[in-house]
Amino acid sequence: MAGSHSSRWRPDRTRARAAVSRTDATLRNGARRVWHAPLPATAVGMALVLCAVIALGASRSSNGRPPAVEVTASETPTPTPTTSPTPTRTPSTPEPVDDPKLALLQTQVDSIQSRYGVRIGLGVAGVAPVGQRYTATWTAGSLTSGPAWGTLDVPIAVAILDLDSLPSNLTYMLTKSISESSLSSDEALYTFLGNTETASKAVDRVFQEYGDPVTTVATSTSRQGIPAFTQTDWTVASQSEFAGQLWCSSSDWYIISRMQHVDDEHSYGFGNVVSSYIKTSEGTTEDGSVVLRQMAIIPTSNGNRVGVSLVVTARAGQADTAREAADAVAGQVYFTAHGFGAGRC
Repeated sequence: MAGSHSSRWRPDRTRARAAVSRTDATLRNGARRVWHAPLPATAVGMALVLCAVIALGASRSSNGRPPAVEVTASETPTPTPTTSPTPTRTPSTPEPVDDPKLALLQTQVDSIQSRYGVRIGLGVAGVAPVGQRYTATWTAGSLTSGPAWGTLDVPIAVAILDLDSLPSNLTYMLTKSISESSLSSDEALYTFLGNTETASKAVDRVFQEYGDPVTTVATSTSRQGIPAFTQTDWTVASQSEFAGQLWCSSSDWYIISRMQHVDDEHSYGFGNVVSSYIKTSEGTTEDGSVVLRQMAIIPTSNGNRVGVSLVVTARAGQADTAREAADAVAGQVYFTAHGFGAGRC
């Protein structure tokens, strides 16, 4: 076995010795050529080797390692941040309402006026955040405005909630004014805002906040025994917009909740619509004609909620007729006031 092992590796060793012999011969031949080369050629070669050694030594640091590469960065100016101007929100144009059922509603309002011998003003507006409008306001009837009477206590209540100090009996006051439509309670609510000038300005600010720079609270009246503020001229268009925006005002839900619990005497008209929020008030003109005002937030048959305003005037002593006309209008509005789907909070 030993002999076999030795014979297996012997050829490899022989080849290794032969390779070494060839390498030695090559080196000896190279040295012989240098030795026998002419002196100038030898000097040039040695000079080249010496230069290479010097260059290599210069390129190394004292510890023998190549020096760190020095990175030279050009001075890049820091970009100056530019900010585009904050876009100013421009009020979008309210979407028009052109549902074909509105033409039918217009016809029905005219028919109700003739049937009951009354005059009617109706405004319908889509819901929207306070101070905004997403849909155009729609109106119908022969009247465009009328004295606000007790419906003004809703913006009065909004003004009170803006105060730093609230009345201790606020719930009672709102219940009497909004739910029970007590005119004396309306007056007490208004007086809490201050004197005539202070109170009127406070409510005017509410109108402006709700996107109505036109309506201003009346501060005087020629009528005896009638609080001047109740004679504020409030258009059905502006009042319906106020109602639609009130629905979206989370800070005023305390007021809206009072509009859901109205006594039976004042729950006619839009109060007949399920899930409605209303404020009703009645009064008379100087010649004794009946004036009925109602502001409401109601759902319609297509599921959209809208703000509505209604004024009905009837001859003296015909308050029941005015209420019946209000019932008829409310029913028509519920079924045909479509096209306000763009309204949203």
